Amino acid sequence: MFISFSTIDNKGQLRNFCWWFSGMEFALDMLSSVLYKGNQLVKAELIDNDQCTQLPVDAFDGSNFRRQIQQLESEWQELLLVAPQCRSIYPQQMGITLTDMVD
Repeated sequence: MFISFSTIDNKGQLRNFCWWFSGMEFALDMLSSVLYKGNQLVKAELIDNDQCTQLPVDAFDGSNFRRQIQQLESEWQELLLVAPQCRSIYPQQMGITLTDMVD
């Protein structure tokens, strides 16, 4: 996975970067840390498996993403462990006869 981004530094110079990362959390935290040092983010893209995703520059304010992403991951993994309670609903259980369904 690559992060490609452009910043304007403290001297007003436009700078372009492309970094390779193995983990999403680390990549987003590193991008955010660039802003923490006073640079302005102009453009950011995530490139993974030949697909490019534009990242919203307003989402980066110098704070870390790792804790929030790990919390979301923990929540969806917990949800995957819970078996869904599905019940079949037959037309008869709803008070509908097959002749009601055919016009």
